[in-house]
Amino acid sequence: MKMTFKKNLVTNKKYSKMKNIIILIAIITVFSCKAQTIIKSLNGDGSCPPYNSNCYEKDVNNEFGKFEGNWVYQNNNTEITLKLKKEEHYQISSNANYEDLLVGEYQFIESGIEKVNTLADFDNPFLSGYDHRISGGVFVHQLPQYCVDNSALSEIKIELMIENPNDDDIEGRLILRYVNDNGIEKLEVCLYDYTTLAENTNAKFDIPDGYYVFIKQ
Repeated sequence: MKMTFKKNLVTNKKYSKMKNIIILIAIITVFSCKAQTIIKSLNGDGSCPPYNSNCYEKDVNNEFGKFEGNWVYQNNNTEITLKLKKEEHYQISSNANYEDLLVGEYQFIESGIEKVNTLADFDNPFLSGYDHRISGGVFVHQLPQYCVDNSALSEIKIELMIENPNDDDIEGRLILRYVNDNGIEKLEVCLYDYTTLAENTNAKFDIPDGYYVFIKQ
């Protein structure tokens, strides 16, 4: 009788242990499925749902790569420098989706006078993502009518925000097209004012609207 009771006790313990292991595996599987990252290509897969930290808008084909670097425009008395880099897996807040961005800083000189220079912040370890004065990464195919467009409709262009360092409400837009002209790397840039929130209704972005061709340095 004692032996039978002992045998049943051991069997019950083994069964209970096995049951706990199965439950643990099931819990891990559920959480693993929930934690699985959804990849959305920046080129055509749509955007992530809002407040979904398991979704990643990714530059899957490294389109941003060719836009990285130091770019300079010079014409008469105007000089503009753009410094751009790719930032991967950026998250604006803990419950937001992840995304790849193209970010950077700029300098604007007119008639020998430096109007803006944020280049020192390019490698600032305390700045990331949209904290940079140039940021974004929207893929576009068709440009606004007021932009010079020498590209094919199928060609990917990149739209970015550019902000005045002294007033975040004064901003513009950059649409970048990459061109390799017989080994010379260029950016054809459509730049236009996009100031809508500034208290001063006459406020405009520092750099005049226009079409600019930058050369990679």
